[in-house]
Amino acid sequence: MKNCKIWIQFALFGLLAHGAWATAQDSHGTTRILVPFVAGGATDIVARQLALKLGDMWGTTVIVENRPGAAGTIASRQLVGSAPDGKTLIMVTSGHAINELIYDKLPYSTLKDFTPITQVTEIANVLLAKRDATLKTVADVIATGKAKPDTLSYGTAGAGTSVHLAGELFSALSGVKMTPVHFKGDGESIVALAGGHIPLSFNTIPGARTMINAGTVRPIAVTSSTRSEAFKEVPTIAEAGLSSYVVSNWFGVLGPANMDPAIVSKLNTDIRNAFADPATAKKLEDSGIAVKTGSAKDFDSLIRNDITKWRPIIAKLGLRGAN
Repeated sequence: MKNCKIWIQFALFGLLAHGAWATAQDSHGTTRILVPFVAGGATDIVARQLALKLGDMWGTTVIVENRPGAAGTIASRQLVGSAPDGKTLIMVTSGHAINELIYDKLPYSTLKDFTPITQVTEIANVLLAKRDATLKTVADVIATGKAKPDTLSYGTAGAGTSVHLAGELFSALSGVKMTPVHFKGDGESIVALAGGHIPLSFNTIPGARTMINAGTVRPIAVTSSTRSEAFKEVPTIAEAGLSSYVVSNWFGVLGPANMDPAIVSKLNTDIRNAFADPATAKKLEDSGIAVKTGSAKDFDSLIRNDITKWRPIIAKLGLRGAN
């Protein structure tokens, strides 16, 4: 009798957990993945791949909604105000952690108002110049910046994003002043570069890949510790002259605070399975995106560790409130 009662309790728990998930993800509703940047950038590319896979897995509609502006805080604020039922998610970049250090007042708490679900990728950024520009190497950029102070600027996907910090670190280590020009995403900054409105831009490799391959813009160097598989001929900034330079970027999925652990666990499993699909992984890796997933706890630790890692650097650069 005792064993029977235990079995009934276990079965009831399983039904309740499944019920929570069924309520969140079923054929009668739409799941949204918010993207904090304009369409066409790396974050958007990854989110749309995920939406396609999850839609197939769940047999329901999964849509991507672009909510650009304020380095991702507009989309994040929208997520925080949504129900914690798993039907509204957000694809964030490492800039999500950095915003905690950049902005004096955020409309949310970075560590309290979100539920980490999983990291999904790790990618490098790339320093770009216009196709016909005289700036062809890291040495050219440094020499020009020193010969003509205050003349260099570079495009970013927003204040506090990984590409913004990539430029700030370059400026700090090279001793060359470069003024950041903030846009609402990879797509806008690279268009401004191609149009000659800015001389340089730091972009994610996936967001820049199409225009690099078209010859519209020229890669000078990548920000990672090793060369990108997508552009093996392009040197790292470290090997091109700034030996201690390394900046990497990650993407991950968050939900609102107070999500049911059963829903978080199911989302984590399904998202990891989506990116484990060989065809999906290869398509992303060919674009310069390395798939990297883990547990919800791992992702929470990554966000916290990034805040700790960047805090003294941002303080030294005086970026607090520079938005």
